[in-house]
Amino acid sequence: MMHEGWSSYAKRYVCGAVAIAGLLAPAHGVAESPSAILWFGDSAPAVDQGAYAAGTKAMNEKRWLDAVHSFDRVIAARSDRADAAMYWKAYALRKLGNAPSVMATCVQLQAQYQASSWNQDCSALSLQAKADLRRTAGQQAGMPIVAPVVIPPIPPMPPMPSLHLNSPGGGDPDAELKILALNSLLNQDPARAVPVLRGLLTGNQPESVKKHAIFVLAQSKSPEAQATLSDAVRGKMSPDLQRQAIEMMAIFEGKRANDTLAEVYRSTGDAQVKRSVIQAFFLTQDAPRMVDLARNEKDLELKRQLVSQLALMHDKAAQDYMMELLK
Repeated sequence: MMHEGWSSYAKRYVCGAVAIAGLLAPAHGVAESPSAILWFGDSAPAVDQGAYAAGTKAMNEKRWLDAVHSFDRVIAARSDRADAAMYWKAYALRKLGNAPSVMATCVQLQAQYQASSWNQDCSALSLQAKADLRRTAGQQAGMPIVAPVVIPPIPPMPPMPSLHLNSPGGGDPDAELKILALNSLLNQDPARAVPVLRGLLTGNQPESVKKHAIFVLAQSKSPEAQATLSDAVRGKMSPDLQRQAIEMMAIFEGKRANDTLAEVYRSTGDAQVKRSVIQAFFLTQDAPRMVDLARNEKDLELKRQLVSQLALMHDKAAQDYMMELLK
């Protein structure tokens, strides 16, 4: 493979990739049945203010069923985070192996929150669930199963980073409590909370605390929080925080983040940062942008990553590029 030209490699690779991606074609019957999803009435009880945090904590601890129950409470109350809760509920359901419910939850999200940026992410998750069903059906029928390692799997979007405050390197033993307090303050008074969060990011705290701070910042729509997140994305902090910030910006801002991320891709020479940006574009399903990167990328490994992920996308720009590579 080392001596094989890109054109020859691409033709062989894309033929296999497109064939496998065919297994992930959308099941239109699911998307055409939003009326089957129940809408919670106005009499739904007020959500426990800690339900969203409880769901996130349950995911960190891999208590998937508890996470589903917690996010159901957020959804039932139609809180500001109901659309995000639907995505994380679908994520936990896939961990439980309940592919039909994953797809149904994503349909519910699309039906009730059509403008939500989480719809793109849930669509990708639904494709994974659909592939799970097809593999299961193939196993039951005795059909040969295509090894999923041929195309790199889609990594799950992360829940809130866990904190490990007793690790070597010290740090503030009350940092976790401070983060929780700042999360609340950020929603009420960003001008006071953001300088403290920035201090955590530039101070002598464990990396897990800093990643947690990035997670909190990414959820805020305040200009102060977004400016700090942008600094991290542009590499003004550590490389690990830059990659974390890129992922969080894609998750919480969707395609609105992609102009900034494209600028980061063009300006960096760090292959790991570029990989994070590629994954961010995949999470936001920005096929035209990924095609543009693939056409201009000189690094063979990065180009392979772009092609492998484009092969999973049901988008005209991606499909046209697959045909272009086959010529």
